[in-house]
Amino acid sequence: MFGRKYVFETKSTRIRRLVIGGFFLFLISLGLITTFIAYIPIYAKMQKGRAAGAFFQKSPDAIAVFTGDKGRIAYATELLKKNPTSKLFISGVHAATSFQTLLNKQASPTTSQELASAGMQVDLDYESKNTFENVRETVQFLKANPELNKVLIISSDYHIMRIDLIISHFMTGPKPEFYFDSVSNSYSNWKDTRKLLKEALKIARTFIQLKVLREEIISEE
Repeated sequence: MFGRKYVFETKSTRIRRLVIGGFFLFLISLGLITTFIAYIPIYAKMQKGRAAGAFFQKSPDAIAVFTGDKGRIAYATELLKKNPTSKLFISGVHAATSFQTLLNKQASPTTSQELASAGMQVDLDYESKNTFENVRETVQFLKANPELNKVLIISSDYHIMRIDLIISHFMTGPKPEFYFDSVSNSYSNWKDTRKLLKEALKIARTFIQLKVLREEIISEE
């Protein structure tokens, strides 16, 4: 009674189906990318809260700050004032630049005077030229100082996720424990938003190089 039914797809309907399918695939991909980009500063904020809880009534053994953008060293030195027993490690310092020079340029006058007279324990890394090298030199510093078990790393909020990713490449054991604090950006202007977009690409590239291709050394040029 009921015979087979044949549905014939014309060339125009096939093209329309492919276009609609491609459009929805594009929307899904765009949504995923947008969500990932938006999550980068959220991730930094979550890590900031974790660090605040860990160091509520005690100081980190070491504070490591990566140079490269505004406010990082100033923020690190303010934390150092509150945690005078912490060792400070500054990675990515320009050749021939002293700690006092950094203080004079980037810290408040009050902070500069207090830290200069307090005899803080400070180590400077002049070798690093990018984030991968920042992490590498920080890890080497920590291996040379095994008593430093709780480490607070400071950078910009858009930078934290990639730092954490690279740290997982170098360090796999339970010690030392890494925590992250950051200088926040508003992303209300194109300059900050562009930094975030560029960082999203760098995170994706770093993940592929370290976790997929299993490269030991990556170039960020």
